[in-house]
Amino acid sequence: MTLGLSISNVSKVWNPDGPEPMPAVQNLTLDVALGEFVVLLGPSGCGKSSLLYIVAGLEDATGGSVTFDGLPITKPSPERSLIFQEASLFPWLSVRDNVGFGLTIKGMAPEKRTKRIDALLRQVGLGGVGDRRPHELSGGMRQRAALARALAMDPKVLLMDEPFAALDIQTRARMQDHLLDIWQSSGASVLLVTHSIEEALALADRIIVFTARPGQIKDEIKIDMPRPRDRYAPEMIELAKRCEALLDEEVTKAFKQQELS
Repeated sequence: MTLGLSISNVSKVWNPDGPEPMPAVQNLTLDVALGEFVVLLGPSGCGKSSLLYIVAGLEDATGGSVTFDGLPITKPSPERSLIFQEASLFPWLSVRDNVGFGLTIKGMAPEKRTKRIDALLRQVGLGGVGDRRPHELSGGMRQRAALARALAMDPKVLLMDEPFAALDIQTRARMQDHLLDIWQSSGASVLLVTHSIEEALALADRIIVFTARPGQIKDEIKIDMPRPRDRYAPEMIELAKRCEALLDEEVTKAFKQQELS
């Protein structure tokens, strides 16, 4: 039995029976080990998010299979938490109630739930804002609340779809550091989608570079360097150049596809 996440020969076609079927990913195979941090990097529209939705159990693959710890993924599960670009918190609930929403549905006893929520809020640096509503928080604080809500269910896999794209540069850097701290303490696997080479190099154990649509794996870059990483270090600069070279052709293809669609 293969432990961790196993994506085997997966394809996804949107609107397959319609007049204009749209292939998203094609014959894609990827394994993510327990506790590994993998970043998906590629041009817009290359199927990165589609793959996350399949792994989350929100969408079915057109072909191939996805398993976790040897069991097929056929529906959503608390062991796989998906975090979107927008925090998607319930606006009518307090931060505390948002974080504890899944625990309430799960039926956790109130006293135990309160302790768990308090610990999570402290973990993501939001210990003093639990009674606020989402609209009272900054973008970075909302994403930390969304991360706490995901962690509340003790997921084995965190799926993240450009979670920091809407944040300013300084907040984004802080959130990356925060994510690394939480990932290292949680032991969860992470599969993160980004368009940012700098973000990928800062976070990943492995970077998976996608082709233009339909998404396939063009290359894989392993980064065996301690964190935090100095982006101006010679090794990091060389890796950034390699990523840029790999992406350049695919971004050009993606633009041509968009012009013809």
